[in-house]
Amino acid sequence: MKRWLSLVGVVLLCLALVIGVACGGGGGEEEEGVTELKIGLGMPLSGLTGALIGMPAKKGFELTVDRIGVFEVAGKEYRWKGFIEDNNAGSAPGGVATTTKFIYDYKVDFVHQIGGAAALASQAMCEQSGMLIDMGTTKFEAFGPDHPYTTQTGPCLAAVVAPFYDWIAKAHPEVKKVVIGASDSPVAAAYSEAWESKMHEYYDFERKIIWVPESTTEYYPLASAIMAEDPDMVISYTQVLGALWDMGYDGISVINGPIMDLASFDQVGWDKCVKHHLMFFFPEWYGAEEVWPGAVAFAEAYEQKYNEECGTIAFWGSMVMQGLTGVLQKAGTVDDLEKIMETIGTRTTFDSMVGPVYYGGEDFVGINCLLMWPIAIQKVVGEREYELVEYYTPEEAEATAVVAWTATMK
Repeated sequence: MKRWLSLVGVVLLCLALVIGVACGGGGGEEEEGVTELKIGLGMPLSGLTGALIGMPAKKGFELTVDRIGVFEVAGKEYRWKGFIEDNNAGSAPGGVATTTKFIYDYKVDFVHQIGGAAALASQAMCEQSGMLIDMGTTKFEAFGPDHPYTTQTGPCLAAVVAPFYDWIAKAHPEVKKVVIGASDSPVAAAYSEAWESKMHEYYDFERKIIWVPESTTEYYPLASAIMAEDPDMVISYTQVLGALWDMGYDGISVINGPIMDLASFDQVGWDKCVKHHLMFFFPEWYGAEEVWPGAVAFAEAYEQKYNEECGTIAFWGSMVMQGLTGVLQKAGTVDDLEKIMETIGTRTTFDSMVGPVYYGGEDFVGINCLLMWPIAIQKVVGEREYELVEYYTPEEAEATAVVAWTATMK
């Protein structure tokens, strides 16, 4: 559990400090007629979080840059060159130091940081420099008209949670009491924002949040506290759900947040996951053959190249480069920031490995700057086998969230 929660925390943090590493097309001679576009990428590269988060993310970015290769914008050819910096756990000073290095040493054209204190600390520097900063998955307060050059390529959590609530309310009307086992870590605040909202009231759910300490390694006391609530559905981490199953819980079981990798499934046992119809709904390439063959192809290419499983972080990281590339091509420019942001703001659709996507979110933060993903609700039916039970397009996911959000947040 401690390992899993720390992963979730790191996903919501991120930024940088010291070690500069060329990503993808960097290091070689520039091809004749092909212009390099530079992007600064912040992620942890050292310690356990580096091994579990930063290195897979680094590999995901590198593979995506290689797969994109040379691309055209308004008839001119470009190639990405990424500069990856160790975020040293994503502190605010680390964010300032890294963004300074990105802007003044590497002279990058764009910056990507994965939320948290480091990204927030670097936001003003990027915007004052007239540079687009993508912040990954972050709380809504980080976006809006006051931050006109800030985007989020990570999934918009309100537009992830609301469609799942919507499906549950329709498919399982017996669900009345929902208990969420959520991390109490500050770095998981973006995930908790959707759970703490009143969207559950729109679907007539009674909701209880059981806060899971970040350092938790003992799951049975948490499971006991959840069981005492007599829930119809539990949304929590796999190890907590495993403890619940051992205690006799037989209600609807759902993973809270991204899977990250399948190690937790292995730990609790695939037979138990199948028996209890374990579900997940955050965007994953797992089980996506039917809806996102491009995502599965990317995962297969990742595993072939690196001889290891493609986890959620590598998958989500790939979307950063795909999203930015798609926006530039639609905008017809790589250096007119106002036109780029105008393209983002007008909900222009572009292709990605999860199908057509666009930047929306005006009803949440006042401007369109949040990438809207499709939502595939999956159920475990065998070892590494999943069943698609419902699907929401990006438009459907956003519209569902807007209704639930606006109806309950006034």
